[in-house]
Amino acid sequence: MENIVNEGQTQVYADGGVTPQAGVDTDASYLNNPRQQLLDIIHVLFSQSGRMSDVAPTGKNMDHKIISGAPMTDNSVLAILVGMGIPQQMAMSGIAKYRTGQSSKANIYTENNNQKNNNKMNFTLTDLYENVKDSINGLKAMDTDRSRVSYSVKESLNILEEAIKAFPLKLKNADLSSIKEELESSVDPDLKFKIARNLYTKLAQSTWLNPISELREYIMESYNNAKWHFRISESIERTGNQKGNLIESLNSDLSSLLNESDIKSKFSVIAAKHPWSLDTKAIVNEMNTEDQKVASTANGKVVKVLSPVLESEDGLTFQLHGKNYTYNGKTVTEASVTDTRFFDVSEGLSMFTRNGDILSLHGENNKTLTYNVTEGTLSMGKVDLSNVSIIELKESLLATNFSGYRNQWQNDKICKFFESIDLVCELDNFTTIQNQEFADVFLTMIGVEEGVYINKVNPGMRLNEMTKINTATETVKLVKEFINFDISPILSERLIAENDEAAIIENKRKDLTDALTFLEEKKTEVEAAIKKLGETEELTEALNILEEELKEKEIELANSFISEAKTTAAFQKMGKLGYNDQMSGRKSLGRTLSEDLGFNPKKEFTEGVGFDNKEMYDVKSSKTMIKDALDNKYTYDELLAAAKAWYSKNESADTNVSEKKSKDDYLNDGFVEASVKKNGQGLKKDQEVLVSAEEYASLGDDDMLSVIVPKNGKSIVMPKGDLAVKI
Repeated sequence: MENIVNEGQTQVYADGGVTPQAGVDTDASYLNNPRQQLLDIIHVLFSQSGRMSDVAPTGKNMDHKIISGAPMTDNSVLAILVGMGIPQQMAMSGIAKYRTGQSSKANIYTENNNQKNNNKMNFTLTDLYENVKDSINGLKAMDTDRSRVSYSVKESLNILEEAIKAFPLKLKNADLSSIKEELESSVDPDLKFKIARNLYTKLAQSTWLNPISELREYIMESYNNAKWHFRISESIERTGNQKGNLIESLNSDLSSLLNESDIKSKFSVIAAKHPWSLDTKAIVNEMNTEDQKVASTANGKVVKVLSPVLESEDGLTFQLHGKNYTYNGKTVTEASVTDTRFFDVSEGLSMFTRNGDILSLHGENNKTLTYNVTEGTLSMGKVDLSNVSIIELKESLLATNFSGYRNQWQNDKICKFFESIDLVCELDNFTTIQNQEFADVFLTMIGVEEGVYINKVNPGMRLNEMTKINTATETVKLVKEFINFDISPILSERLIAENDEAAIIENKRKDLTDALTFLEEKKTEVEAAIKKLGETEELTEALNILEEELKEKEIELANSFISEAKTTAAFQKMGKLGYNDQMSGRKSLGRTLSEDLGFNPKKEFTEGVGFDNKEMYDVKSSKTMIKDALDNKYTYDELLAAAKAWYSKNESADTNVSEKKSKDDYLNDGFVEASVKKNGQGLKKDQEVLVSAEEYASLGDDDMLSVIVPKNGKSIVMPKGDLAVKI
């Protein structure tokens, strides 16, 4: 037995006895300063009752006697800890610290655990150093063993001691608590991430050793809490050996982010600055995907709904959550149904349980009736009933006593259901979302030519109502409020038609991503041809063209991730606005407000809204509207409302936005008449609009520009190529 027990640990016998340690310096500092992980374990053990008692075993049965309700004793906990491979003295010091905390009513476990949780977001070089040193000390307590353990211990020790050399010299023999802040600001911010990644990989084969397991758990927890810092560090490492000004500039910018807490918002700016980098593009896409996933799966899931459906001249009649409706493509109205087959199918669907495409009904004698909606097949166990008549189906149900003697009535309902099974349809033109927390809460969205019908169902609130929403924007908001689900991807086309900036940007990103995928595939094909046939003038030219197009698309995609900061929607998403928010993009907060108020964007510095420090003021009169506008007190919508109120009430301002500018006013300001070539953006073909002559002349056909609708003064952004200017 003694040959397989680690030196520095101890033997634990079946009776819970613990042999005192020998040959160990029990006064060693590392053995008398228990780590938080150990205190966590001790707390859990002492919190349990009835696991074992200190009653000595009797007879041949050497197992500890279990006594319900008996508390864990110090000896019991010590026996468990040393059995887990924890050095005896370290276990004893941990128990003593726990007991001291209990007796003084200063719950050390809670205190330390709270501290640990508070530190989760702060992965520091000194914390990493302390954890590595703790692991080294833990391994050294096991190092004199001559068993197979010794080889693994020595190998792990070599890895850890080599890693220690990478830490700054000033850490050795320093007061870590006082040097921590100074050190973090003076060393390469990437250093701790490099060391952590290297250790986690190299120690993968020794996780069965407790000190190594604890260290890798600490590194993994740090990774989970600082994921994007680690990802950026990985990118720096991949390009670290490459030369060139571009690479050096990129790595310098990335390194500057590693000490930032708000890393995601600042990374998009770095990505836009270096659009040629595949690494930054990949990370931006990961961030965007993560955000979309969180938003779209927040509290609901899209489900399929089956219903009986009747076709008539009036449209399609269906059932939704117990109510009957008729849908004709333009409206959804409640329906009065008299067709008995409709009710037979409705009742049958309520009897069966649905799992994907399968409807199942459990009967007597372990029999199950199964219907595949997609394939149209019916079976009972291994017996195929797909092609039997309704009479034969009933005979099979009776012969197998499927419904039992007391539920024979069920057989008729089953037969009537399958007699009219052709009425069963999946409402695939509608979108139904089920709340993931409350399974009986649903929201169904039905699109019509002009608007969207929303069916909200919440039995607990006695709610089952169908209402029409006029716009996709309102629909997105309502769905978010009712079921916390982002429906905007499904309503993308409608949102774009309503000139929703976020939807336009997201659609642009999708198109750019598709284009990049296509170009990458073509580039791969050309490179394969060059490898096979050798370089030719045609292939080289084709490769250069593809690389140039890829670069352009990458720049455009990168820029799209900062373009949201130039829109009203982006400022609305920011919540309470502070001083640093006003210049978050090329279009400032002041200009965005001015455009929403109806001021001429060409007269930004002579009309509209401005900001001086934190004051919001009228440019033309220089009068202050709100003194502390940018002091995290107001949202964008609140600032806009305040500006509208100020202009409508304050007669001293020369400009009154409540007074709509006339067509002649725009023409005198450098605008010219134009007409729309095709329907879109809420405009009809040949509809008259006004466009800045200067802006029109300076842009290409594919470029976007603002136009003014004279009848309502509304500003709409659209491609220049969709306009025809009147000469």
